[in-house]
Amino acid sequence: METLYIARKDWESFIKGRNGMSRIFAPVDFNGALFYKRIAPGNETSIVYNRARPVEPLKLMLFPFKERVVPSVTGIGDTVIMGPAACDLKGLEILDRVFRDGEYKDPNYAARRERTLIVSFDCISPYPSCFCEILGFLHPYPERNFDLNLSQFEEGFLVEVGTDKGKSFIGEDQKFFQTTGEQIRKRDINRQKAVETIRENNRDFDFANIEDLKGAYQTELWKMPKEVENCVQCGSCTNNCPTCVCFLLEDTGNQKEMRKTKVWDSCLFPGYARMAAGTSPRPTLYDRYANRLLCKYWYMVENFGMKGCTGCGRCIAGCAGKIDKRRVVTEILREKRKM
Repeated sequence: METLYIARKDWESFIKGRNGMSRIFAPVDFNGALFYKRIAPGNETSIVYNRARPVEPLKLMLFPFKERVVPSVTGIGDTVIMGPAACDLKGLEILDRVFRDGEYKDPNYAARRERTLIVSFDCISPYPSCFCEILGFLHPYPERNFDLNLSQFEEGFLVEVGTDKGKSFIGEDQKFFQTTGEQIRKRDINRQKAVETIRENNRDFDFANIEDLKGAYQTELWKMPKEVENCVQCGSCTNNCPTCVCFLLEDTGNQKEMRKTKVWDSCLFPGYARMAAGTSPRPTLYDRYANRLLCKYWYMVENFGMKGCTGCGRCIAGCAGKIDKRRVVTEILREKRKM
C-alpha cells in the first residue's frame, strides 16, 4: 500500500466530514491522560494525536466488559476507532484467534471487527511504563493490523494505507498527496527517537531470554520478588491487558426469555480456577500471579504461536500494589538460571 501526506487542518476537515457517516472514537486528554471518547460533530479538534497509547485497551471497544451473547446483539453499526498504538494492534492477533478465527466464533466480536475501521497512531512520547521495544518483536509504531496509520509530521500527517478498507475510507479526496523520500526519512528519525526512549527507560530490565520462564511454576520461586506480595488481586492488570480474553457465561431469564451474558473474568481472582468442594490448583496468591505471567510468555506461545504480552505497560501503570512486572520478570529469570 501507499503512504500519503495531508495537512492537519485538511485532515480535521476530512474527519469532520466522515463523522456523520460513522461513529468516531478517539483519544482526548483528561487531566494529562488519554481516554477514548466518542467525538461529537464539531469536536474533531479535541483529538490528541501521536502521544502514546490511551489508558483503555483497544479490546474494550471490540470485546465489551459485559455483553449479551444469546440472543445475539443486533444493530452493530459502522465505527471508526482512532488512536490505537502498535501494542494494541498486536493484541488484536490474539483476540482474532480466540473470538473470530477459531472453531468457536463470537458473532458479536466478528461483526464489530468487520464494521470497525482502525486508524492507528505512532507513539512519539512513550510512558515510563512502556516496554514494547525490549520484547524483541514490536516497536512504538504500527507496522500491520491497521487500516490507516497516522504519523505526525510538521504541520500535518503521513498517512499509511494498510488495507483496501482504509483506501476506500480516503476515497477520492484531493487533499491527500504522495509523500517524498525526505518526509519518510524524517518520520523514521522521529520513530527512532521513540525507540531509543523506550530502550533507555528499560535498560535495567532483562527480557532477552523471556522464553526461559517456561517451566517456572514453582511457588517458592515466585515468593522471591518481594513486591508480588503487594498484589491485591483486583484484576486491573488483566482488565487492562490487550490480550487477556478470559470470561464467564451467566444464564438468566424468565418464562418468556432466556439470556446468556458474557462478562470478563480474571485469573488473579481466588475463585477463578476453583473446582468442586472448593479445591483449587492455584491456592495461593503466588500461584495465581505466576500463572498470569506464564500465560503471557509460555502458554499463549504454545497455544497461539505468539507471546501474549505487547509491552503496553498498562499492568504496571494501573497496578494498585505498585508492582512493576518488568522487575518481577527480571528477578525470576535470574533466579531460574541459577537452578
